[in-house]
Amino acid sequence: MMEAVISLKIPQNWMSEIPEKYPVTIKVLDRIPYSERGVKDLVEIAGPQDIMDEVLKDIRKNPLVSKVDTTMTERGKIVGAVTTARCDICRILTDSDCFLISAETKSAGKVEWTLVMSDKEVLKGIFDRLKMKSVVAELVKLTKIDDKESLTERQDKIAHVAFDRGYFDYPKRISLRELARMFEVSPSTLSEILRKGQRKIVLDYFKKQRQQL
Repeated sequence: MMEAVISLKIPQNWMSEIPEKYPVTIKVLDRIPYSERGVKDLVEIAGPQDIMDEVLKDIRKNPLVSKVDTTMTERGKIVGAVTTARCDICRILTDSDCFLISAETKSAGKVEWTLVMSDKEVLKGIFDRLKMKSVVAELVKLTKIDDKESLTERQDKIAHVAFDRGYFDYPKRISLRELARMFEVSPSTLSEILRKGQRKIVLDYFKKQRQQL
């Protein structure tokens, strides 16, 4: 099993365009396929509060964005769902044998994907498909993952409660903010714990797949 960090710029995609216009950072907390060619992203947008209305207005102006449903958190961040009717680059991930652990905007309109996959062949396939779409991507980091990585007892409990309360359902039955209140942590801290939980679940999945071969 491997974890890869890929840096790329997605043409005509709101996640690449918005940070070039505004001093904001965008994180994808979850991603699911939408229709045949699109995706629906659960995102967190952080930046100066006085520009957030303009940021949302610009996101809605993107011709490929079909729906934006967001709310402002107590810490001044925007959390919500952004549905993109067509994103061929995003679908490369959802249609590949890998798991998106996180996606975050960086400088110059670039986005970093953190992926977990079974082997290098899966990664090569992703790069080949990106090249076919004329997208230049850079491998920032590639690490082998130890099967023995595990969650702490508290992290494990939070991941189980999130599952039981419907955080991973679609549509979600409980929000990130509501879960954070339950455990008296910030939404960003809880998001990191849940990402580690998802990562462990992915590792267990690949381990079981190998045992069945």
